[in-house]
Amino acid sequence: MQQRNVRRVLASYVPPQALGPGTRQALEGLGYEIVPAATRGRFNDTSWNPDLRLVDDRHLDRLPGRANRVPIIVLTGRRTGVIEDPRVAGIVAKPAEMATLYPLLQRALELHPRGAARAPTRISARCTHADRRWSGDVLSLSQSGCLMRSRSKLEPGVEFNLLFPLPIGRMISTRARVLGRRGDCTGLAFQHPSESSLRAIAEYVQRRLVTL
Repeated sequence: MQQRNVRRVLASYVPPQALGPGTRQALEGLGYEIVPAATRGRFNDTSWNPDLRLVDDRHLDRLPGRANRVPIIVLTGRRTGVIEDPRVAGIVAKPAEMATLYPLLQRALELHPRGAARAPTRISARCTHADRRWSGDVLSLSQSGCLMRSRSKLEPGVEFNLLFPLPIGRMISTRARVLGRRGDCTGLAFQHPSESSLRAIAEYVQRRLVTL
């Protein structure tokens, strides 16, 4: 269930500290190759076309002209209004976190974008629905949902309570809705998880991606 079928080259026009801790490594684990633009010559070099540019808002005027249609994500250290450049796919505060950058990258580059990064894992989970109880294994995880292997067969649309521990010392308890089933694996969408759960999942997913 990993999103690493196609490697994407991101030209970086920002200093390393403009990305949050672990962000670069996590994005590389997802198939994004971050190349410092300084390694390819002049700042406004048009001899190569990366898939996307990560640019400090102070240097937008130094980029190649608008005839160059490579999309841009702007990293800013201050509040920024509308940037009237059709290439801008999003504006992110520095230091940019993986969970914030990833959906922008997906929308800018993919035909069928994902809303959240997903990491492979193996976590035991407990499930309850009315008077039924069963267990399963979470095989991949994102902030929006998971893939779980279990013997229980539930129809798409059914909701139940899901509980599982993250290996970073956090317990996740949320409602989950069945999206579909293939073999003994069920795709689940989380239903209104708490903000603290979302933060914990994002932290865990990033840690897992860094180790891939």
